[in-house]
Amino acid sequence: MSDLSIRLSQDHLQLPVSTYFDDDLFKLEQEQIFRSGPRYLGHELTVPKIGDYAALAQEGEGRALIHGPEGIELLSNICRHRQAVMLRGMGSTGKNIVCPLHRWTYGLDGQLVGAPHFEQDPCLHLQTYPLQRWNGMLFEDNGYPVAQTMAQLAVLKEFDFTGFVHDHTEMHVCNYNWKTFIEVYLEDYHVVPFHPGLGKFVDCNVLQWQFAPQWSVQTVGVHEGLQHPGSAVYSKWHQAVLNFRSDKKLPEHGAIWLTL
Repeated sequence: MSDLSIRLSQDHLQLPVSTYFDDDLFKLEQEQIFRSGPRYLGHELTVPKIGDYAALAQEGEGRALIHGPEGIELLSNICRHRQAVMLRGMGSTGKNIVCPLHRWTYGLDGQLVGAPHFEQDPCLHLQTYPLQRWNGMLFEDNGYPVAQTMAQLAVLKEFDFTGFVHDHTEMHVCNYNWKTFIEVYLEDYHVVPFHPGLGKFVDCNVLQWQFAPQWSVQTVGVHEGLQHPGSAVYSKWHQAVLNFRSDKKLPEHGAIWLTL
C-alpha cells in the first residue's frame, strides 16, 4: 500500500532560507550531526584480501582502509617524515606501505619498519583509528552506536552482502548546503518527471517509509515488471535484473534508500 497521499498532504512547512547560508549554524551542524554522528568510511568488500587498501577519496586520501593480517584497519595515509600521501586510489600494497618520496616503510598495522639512512629508528608510526562494523559497512568508531541504532531496521535482511564483490567507487561532490541534497534525496515526488530511467525502473507509488530517531529508510517497488525501460542506461539495468532472476520472480524492492 502506498502512502503517496500522506506525502502530498497540505503541509507547507519549510526551513527559513537563512538556514542554508548561516555559517554559525553550519558549524553547529558539523559538530552535532557530522562529527558525533555515524561516520561511514567504506565497505569491507573494497579491501577483501590481505594487502588490499582503499584510500579515502572523501578525505583527500589522507586516511586509508588497510587489510592487514589482523583484519581491516583505518590508518593515516600521510608519511610521518615529510607528510607525503602514500597510497592513491585502491589496490594492493603487498606486505608493506612504502612512501614514494623517501621510501619510509610501514607495516600493514602502521608500524614503521624502515627508514633508509637513519642510523636510529625514528619510532614515528602511522596513526591508527578505531573502527566499528555493521553488515560489512565500516564506520569510524567515534562512540556512535551504529549496530544498536540499526537493530530495528525492517529491511535488515536486504543489507546482506554475502556473495557480492566491489566493482568501483564514485564520489559526487555537491557544492551547496547539505540540507538541499537531503531534501531532494528524500523526496520521491520528482522521480518520474525528472528521472525517466529511474522512473521506469522503480515504482514510487509502492512506497513505504520506516522512521527512527536517528535514521529513515524508504523502499519502492519494481515498475511494471521492468518491461519498458526509460533510458538506454536503464535498459541495461532492466536486462541485468531479468537475467539474474532465473526464476523470473522480480525483487520485492526496486530500491532501498537508507539515511543514517
